[in-house]
Amino acid sequence: MKRFGLSLLGGSVLGIILSVVSMDYQKMSYEVLHQAGVAKRTVTDMDFEFLFNASLLILGCTVVIYVIWTYIEKKNDDAFYNEFNKK
Repeated sequence: MKRFGLSLLGGSVLGIILSVVSMDYQKMSYEVLHQAGVAKRTVTDMDFEFLFNASLLILGCTVVIYVIWTYIEKKNDDAFYNEFNKK
């Protein structure tokens, strides 16, 4: 559980950093003039394509961190058992 939680946290941090750096996020907004008695109103939208791609990048980073961590722990355990059996 600890490995999964830390992999998720590390993947989230790394994925968010990579998504902001690698993908160009552009704020989506437009202005509505003279509608419903309001002179000027700005409407902002969420960029769902950016969010979807960022979430895939976060998921990918989490899986990569988890797999590498599992491999390193398995390799360390094997090295320990081999060293223990030599004695």
